[in-house]
Amino acid sequence: MGILLWVVGALALASGGLKLRGRVRATVGTARIAVWETAVGALTAVGSGVGLARERPLAWTAVAVTLGFVVVSSVVHIRRTARLRRSREESAEMRLRSHLESGPPST
Repeated sequence: MGILLWVVGALALASGGLKLRGRVRATVGTARIAVWETAVGALTAVGSGVGLARERPLAWTAVAVTLGFVVVSSVVHIRRTARLRRSREESAEMRLRSHLESGPPST
């Protein structure tokens, strides 16, 4: 059970860390749910080392909560990324249309 807790915690840490890194690199800011996912993953990974696995109901609850954060954070991240991509495509389309409608430059 301790290995399962560690693996789930490491998964949440990696997932949250990559989401945070991607958000910062895109200059969009950080998502609170990704910060919470990283914190819960860290607590789960640390909990595996301090004996959380000895209490089975508590350990299974930690696994379920951590995996729940990973799923919810992933869904939120996918939706935000799709919305950002869609807005960028619309902006590029509007710029292209305005450029084509303005006609050739006069010399």
